[in-house]
Amino acid sequence: MTAALQNPAPKLGIIAGGGTAPHALIAACQKLDRSFYVICLEGQADKNLAENLPHVWLPLGAGSRLKELAAQEAINEVVMIGRVRRPSLLEIKPDWLALKVLTKIGMNMLGDDALLRAIGKAMEEEGGVRVIAVQDVFKDLLTPEGALGRVAPDNDAQNDIRRGVEVAKALGSLDVGQSVIVQQGMVLGVEAIEGTDALIARSAQLRREGAGGVLIKIAKPQQDNRYDLPTIGPDTVAAIAKAGLRGVALEAGRSLLIEREKTVALADEAGIFILGLKADG
Repeated sequence: MTAALQNPAPKLGIIAGGGTAPHALIAACQKLDRSFYVICLEGQADKNLAENLPHVWLPLGAGSRLKELAAQEAINEVVMIGRVRRPSLLEIKPDWLALKVLTKIGMNMLGDDALLRAIGKAMEEEGGVRVIAVQDVFKDLLTPEGALGRVAPDNDAQNDIRRGVEVAKALGSLDVGQSVIVQQGMVLGVEAIEGTDALIARSAQLRREGAGGVLIKIAKPQQDNRYDLPTIGPDTVAAIAKAGLRGVALEAGRSLLIEREKTVALADEAGIFILGLKADG
């Protein structure tokens, strides 16, 4: 993995949710000898994510503790990466600083992108850190434009992609989800609180005869690119193949492709396409 790093690069605080993306970022930091500290989110991050690494486990609402850690560990830059399941208030466990944030945005915003933006703003204003996008550190995580493997979508798949982009844009404008699965023009499912993995598994029970459906993942129109960009990796490709889907289309430049070489190789092996597309074109 190549990188675009500041020189010298400050210590990176990694606020980690679930999935493979935090693992990939940690591996990249180790390869490039960049100093980092992992803040594992309770109930979100993989249990073995930071084993034998500098880390701490915190609930999503531990704002004051995060502020203390930033000072103690000399963390100046923070990235938020990985899947974060939309939490309830009890799961957030808000301390005084988190409550201050929640009071500002209103309790009805819990679980939306607005919550992530508010948390990021609070970290910058109250915690004295700069929240950056993971792609600002490791640019080659971004999905490039075009077909990425040996398989390309045919005309029918392209029609499903166009339909999926329309639906995903409408879904995203309501701050609901990023993903939709379309087969032969029919919407088999849209992503809500369950996440993409559950959406893929559910679609397998709904698929029709004939060519399989397509997973479309695009960023929400109002989405801050520092938080929760659509992401796929080897596990996503495996799930797509198991569900009988024929491919996945991601928004080029506004989505993350984890372990690109491995992911594309698995897709080629399974006869699945991965397409980076411009959602406005």
